[in-house]
Amino acid sequence: MTLATDLETAFHPRSIAIVGVSRSDNQDVPGFTGLKFLRSYQGAGFKGHLYPINPKADSIENIKVYPSLTAVPEPLDLVVVAVSAEAVPKVLEDCIAVKARNVHICSSGFGETGESHRKELESTIRDIAIRGGLRVIGPNAMGLHVPSSGLKMFEDVPLVDGPVAFISQSGTIAMEYLRCGPTFGFGFSKMISYGNALTLDSTDFVEYFVADKETQIICMYLEGVKDGSRLTRLVRELRSKKPVIIWKAGLTTPGARAAASHTGSLAGQSQIWSAFFRQTGAIKVDSIEEMSEVAMTLLNLKPSPRMRVALLVAGGGPTVTSGDVCAEEGLDVPALSPDTRTRLMEFISLVNQGLSNPMDVPGIISQPSLLKRTLEVLAADPLIDIIILHVPSTAFTKWPAKWAKEFKECVLCFNRENRAGKPVVIALQDDMHVGDEEKSVQELRRYGITAYCSLRNACRALNRFARYHESMAKAL
Repeated sequence: MTLATDLETAFHPRSIAIVGVSRSDNQDVPGFTGLKFLRSYQGAGFKGHLYPINPKADSIENIKVYPSLTAVPEPLDLVVVAVSAEAVPKVLEDCIAVKARNVHICSSGFGETGESHRKELESTIRDIAIRGGLRVIGPNAMGLHVPSSGLKMFEDVPLVDGPVAFISQSGTIAMEYLRCGPTFGFGFSKMISYGNALTLDSTDFVEYFVADKETQIICMYLEGVKDGSRLTRLVRELRSKKPVIIWKAGLTTPGARAAASHTGSLAGQSQIWSAFFRQTGAIKVDSIEEMSEVAMTLLNLKPSPRMRVALLVAGGGPTVTSGDVCAEEGLDVPALSPDTRTRLMEFISLVNQGLSNPMDVPGIISQPSLLKRTLEVLAADPLIDIIILHVPSTAFTKWPAKWAKEFKECVLCFNRENRAGKPVVIALQDDMHVGDEEKSVQELRRYGITAYCSLRNACRALNRFARYHESMAKAL
């Protein structure tokens, strides 16, 4: 069978065996327990057959338990292994015996420890896996999270379906992104935590996602990669079809040292990875928040290789500093055309306001009826590609509710109806009110508006968005 066929079976299994399901959570077993996986799959509504494996139990969580893989009465699409590291070789031999090709090894305690006998143990299970043709996710990995199949990595994370795939070498980073994505308005098609990459590495999953119809955007957290040339080739070929966003960790000396002890990865030199990003068009980010912002921007905005900004701000000081932020983050804030200024001056007072770009227009932001007219004029300016409203975060918590409702409806309707196709996004001002930014930005995103917690975050995401589409245009 091909790699794609095996992975399709692993992502959409009809039968799963979980080896190492204890009667309770009070077990001294390294890593995530088999009982937690069983509960996660049950809670996620997995529709197939679950086979807990424990030679010392007859029933767990009201499910019949089997003493070994060889006792399971049907072929297995996926085997989850959550036993001690020393017990893993025997389990893999059983997988070969029952012809179960897809194996997720959650167990840790292998080469990532740096200890020689642990490295030898990892080498042993690699030899077994290769001999048996096993497709191994892990070891030291949280495995698969597939909402459409009812596969869930963690019990207490949301199961939100969507167009984003995430390939992560870290289970903790995977959990963080699972929590973060829905707060930015998107869910996940599939997520993989692959750990030490015994037989399946990040490149194998990238190759699968090229043709995956459920996936529009591929995100990755990498500490190291086995075949850099293959990754380069795949991402370069993929870039015209699906954006690839990568957080590459371990580029500093301390980070590389931590990567070696976490997943046993060789992190690689920063110069090599800089060349990789230039050659492939992959989008480089440095945190889960940045990855979320870029993914949200790619999903919400129409492709554009340029980001010439019209910036509307409430307040003189913030107007000046906001221009600096845009320039520092690589966005062009051009002067408005004479025709645009003339049209705006027909209904905008210059008392305590200014029509330079950035525009100091508190009176416009506070009056949605005038804001709509302003947006229409700016969208008609051929020098403008996008409009950013830089609004106080407290506006949505302290100003009248009537204003907030009318303001959001104005922005939402404009984005749906404007013929120029130039989007309006919102970047919140930091008003030193802890919690206001997050509360306000969540409210805007739930309403269907592309919103960022700060102007710098907005500019950074928009710059990466534009550079990606510029790279795509040059590649055609």
